[in-house]
Amino acid sequence: MQKQKWTLQVMLAAILLMIGLLVYLFDRPADQIYFVPDWWTFTADTDQVFGSIGDNLPTFIHVVVFILISSALLSPWRSSIVSICFLWFGIDSLFELAQHDAVATLIADMVPNWFHGVIILENTANYFLAGTFDPLDLISIALGSFSAYLMIRCIQLKESDNEPKTK
Repeated sequence: MQKQKWTLQVMLAAILLMIGLLVYLFDRPADQIYFVPDWWTFTADTDQVFGSIGDNLPTFIHVVVFILISSALLSPWRSSIVSICFLWFGIDSLFELAQHDAVATLIADMVPNWFHGVIILENTANYFLAGTFDPLDLISIALGSFSAYLMIRCIQLKESDNEPKTK
């Protein structure tokens, strides 16, 4: 049964990642998307496909996905779901707060020069400088953390219901 739980959590994470990718492909300008070629994006000057929820949906999805994957990977060690949720809530919240104008420049100035030209790391300073702090993202992080907790608990309850009863 443990493998079913792990598989379901990873499948949910993959589906959510695909939804998050669609938000970027349809609602974000190509020059703001790292790792996605310009020709993959479908943005137009019209309304966003995901509407205003698309502004905060990736933040929600990010925290849910990382909690689901962390919980699946750490499940053999019986790590606390609550601890995993709080850990990712904290990490995502700190990254959101780091985009605030008051601290973004300070953080960007501390990024080492050797990051330039190293894939993934080369965009670190730009993440803070070009990112936008949004209090609604903090709310979406909290909702995502709680939603992930509920998803995992539902999967666990379903798993325990399916286990054969011993006498």
